Amino acid sequence: MTSEVSELPRKGGLGRGRFARRSLSDKRLAFVLVFPTAAMLLAFEVFPFAVASFDSFRTSNQLNGGPLQWVGLQNFITVLTARETHDAFVLSLLYVTGSVLIQATLGVITALVLNGDLKGQTLARGFSILPFTVPAIVTALSFRFSLNDLYGIVNYVLVTLKLVQNPIPFLTDPHTILWVVIGISSWRHAPFFTILVLARLQTLPRDRVEAASLDGAGAISTFRHITLPWIMPVLLIAMLLRTIWSGVEFDTPYLIAYGGPLNASTVVPIQIYNLYTQQSEVGEASALSLCVAVVLLIASIAYLRLYRRAEDS
Repeated sequence: MTSEVSELPRKGGLGRGRFARRSLSDKRLAFVLVFPTAAMLLAFEVFPFAVASFDSFRTSNQLNGGPLQWVGLQNFITVLTARETHDAFVLSLLYVTGSVLIQATLGVITALVLNGDLKGQTLARGFSILPFTVPAIVTALSFRFSLNDLYGIVNYVLVTLKLVQNPIPFLTDPHTILWVVIGISSWRHAPFFTILVLARLQTLPRDRVEAASLDGAGAISTFRHITLPWIMPVLLIAMLLRTIWSGVEFDTPYLIAYGGPLNASTVVPIQIYNLYTQQSEVGEASALSLCVAVVLLIASIAYLRLYRRAEDS
């Protein structure tokens, strides 16, 4: 009896030892799985951000050929007081706001349609995400060809159907180019909202919708009081991500109009590109990049607060 009692701690100790070894193995496995992602983040996110932060406080004009000098906040003062920066921020605000709102609206409408009982629903869902899979360069070249005022198919159809008398200069009119870029970006990225909202709609409790229907609620009332609050958390997260991505999006605006005509589509990422490549002002480009990061951080905090309210409601 005594020997059996004395053996119990040893058995328990052995069990704890095996559990400790298994836990240590799990930690190693977790480290192995996380390491590639962490290494890529350090190489492509943290390190460039650190270099840009350092360069933003010193002169880096490569045309001067002289040694780099520490200038403090001078680069920030220069870029924030420049008229080109003010214009680029206004255009970026219009671009981000217009793109996100249009994409969210189109994505929600498409998700609601695809969530219904449709014939060929699987095929329709596959086609709905097709624009999201098209590379940016293919999208830009296709729309540049289609919207050309001399040989584009869009103007050809409009003139042939006598909807307009003269071809519309979609890509050469400073008053319309930004909205053309917004429309193309919305066409390409609206499926991102469709995917997330449709996935959320799949989890909507049917008893809530049926109860609202029995109470005499119409389609609009049901959407307003049941469907919209249900999808709002996911919708806000999607809007947060698209706000960040649109705020730093360079490929679509640049490939469509190269920032023109007359800088009418020069959003902040293109302005940063111009400072860095055309003017060789690495310090000012880095300072403007940090300013964009601060603005997007503030926007992210606002989105997250709205998200918490939507989750609590």
